[in-house]
Amino acid sequence: MNEPIFHYYGNKAGVEGADQVKQVIDDATRGSEYYKRQQEKRQQVLQKVNKMQMELDNYKKNELKMKETKEFIQNKVKEFQINTDRIWAHFDMDMFYVACELLDKPELKDKPVAVGQSIISTANYVARKYGVRSAMPGFVAKKLCPDLIFIPCHFEKYRSVSNIFMTILKKYDENLESMGLDEANLDLTEYINNSQEDPAILCENIRKDIFLATQLTASCGVGPNKMIAKLASEINKPNGLHIVEQTPLAVLNFLEKLPIRKIPGIGNITEQILSGLNFNICKDVRDRADELYVIFTPKTFEYIFYSCWGVSRNYHVEFEDQHSISCQRTFSSISTQREFEDKIDYIAEILAEEMQSEEKVGNHLTLIIKTSKFEIRSKSLQLNQYTNQSKQIAIYGKQLLKIMQLDEPIRLLGLKMSSLANEKQIQKQSISTYFKRQIDKSSGQENLVPSIKGSKSHQISDENDSINKIQLPQQDQSKPDILSDDEASSISNQILSGVNSKSHQSQQQQQQYQQKQQAQPKSFRCPICNKEIDCKGNNTVLNKHIDRCITQQNVIVEQSDESNRNYSGSKNKVPSKIESKAQKSLNFFKK
Repeated sequence: MNEPIFHYYGNKAGVEGADQVKQVIDDATRGSEYYKRQQEKRQQVLQKVNKMQMELDNYKKNELKMKETKEFIQNKVKEFQINTDRIWAHFDMDMFYVACELLDKPELKDKPVAVGQSIISTANYVARKYGVRSAMPGFVAKKLCPDLIFIPCHFEKYRSVSNIFMTILKKYDENLESMGLDEANLDLTEYINNSQEDPAILCENIRKDIFLATQLTASCGVGPNKMIAKLASEINKPNGLHIVEQTPLAVLNFLEKLPIRKIPGIGNITEQILSGLNFNICKDVRDRADELYVIFTPKTFEYIFYSCWGVSRNYHVEFEDQHSISCQRTFSSISTQREFEDKIDYIAEILAEEMQSEEKVGNHLTLIIKTSKFEIRSKSLQLNQYTNQSKQIAIYGKQLLKIMQLDEPIRLLGLKMSSLANEKQIQKQSISTYFKRQIDKSSGQENLVPSIKGSKSHQISDENDSINKIQLPQQDQSKPDILSDDEASSISNQILSGVNSKSHQSQQQQQQYQQKQQAQPKSFRCPICNKEIDCKGNNTVLNKHIDRCITQQNVIVEQSDESNRNYSGSKNKVPSKIESKAQKSLNFFKK
């Protein structure tokens, strides 16, 4: 009973012979650190199941409480209804990464193929017959299928095909929801109401369009809400369509014998707990919902309960801005500092590209690693300015790596940037800081306007966020809020030296302050005349240019006013572009 249960035993389209797969996986992993880690998790699950079972035993002995709880559940069932007035479709590209690769390697079509190596990203249906599936370690996949062919990931290729896929779907719902490159949820209600097309015929035509444009197949599910459509898309994979009729009875019948693990959001651990308590299919939850209510938190109970009744969101919502963007990769164990840093460079580039595509900048970086013993560690750094540049992210990531002082191999490394902000908004506010400085300078006032995040000092913390917090001097308040590469390098060196030697902290802080005073942008585009100004690492050059630019604009406006007075008989004069800019500048300052 203490044997580990791996999340890739089954529940994947095309995977066959679960018992045989289980035996091969057990034999292949037994004695490894991974096996031991899974064994520990299994033991924790069993302890939790035993505790819950005791709660259920006590609950069943209390007839009054049972009666009250069952009445509560019955009333809860009466309160909701399965809304069937919307039509949702879920499109899912079949074995997407592998399918993209096979376009360039058609000779491998009938052979077992997987994208990835240390960890499988996707496997084709030939490989799945052997039990190979996504998220499976490469060495396990090789045990299951000795002839398995590995192909490395090429994300640019997948993004390119995904763009075509999404473009086709947006013709039917421009607000589609997608959580990945290869799948999307569409609310087809408005389109179908306007076109009067049959949902089955429409979705078949969309699948044909996808194939014509990409030469790849897509499976589709249709139902009255997002969750039902997603579950339906799994029924006839690959290259199939399944429709759940728009009636409450059809929804309940569809879900009745569905394994609970199929419900989106129900993971391996939750499945083990539910299975240990004999909750295996959705009907079990409906019949014994009072027991579920007793042993789970209200939030967990409601999610499982409503999902098994087919109640789910069937309308688009405006999601809040992302709180973080992350990238992590799993690989064969590496153990040298050079290998660690190479991985950071690689992941920083992917993270920066993702942030830039989302037009986001961030100022809180976290480094996450998983050791060869499958222990997860992390360190985080609070910056006092924003960045989305790969070089800067890599600089800070490497310093966090050094602070970790790793003394064992690792098999996963990730970087996460949080405390995100809109890049254009930050740049705009940074320019305003320059202007404010000019006003204060001309009026003899001290600049009291802080930068957006300038008041925060750099801090380092481990995953508990409670130790070794290091503070550095405040950022020059007149500077833009987006870091330069030189500044990132100098600050990160300060962070590392502050950790390694506190005795020189005062001297280092003074040096850091001087470096940051000098670390001005090499060039900047003047917001008035739109010219690129070579700052030469000195704000004075830029300040003089802006002063001169403002003065010239004022003179032009004054001359224009005088000219209008001298030629009062003429009609209203159309202002030139430069006069318009001057007037806008003056209006800005008057505010």
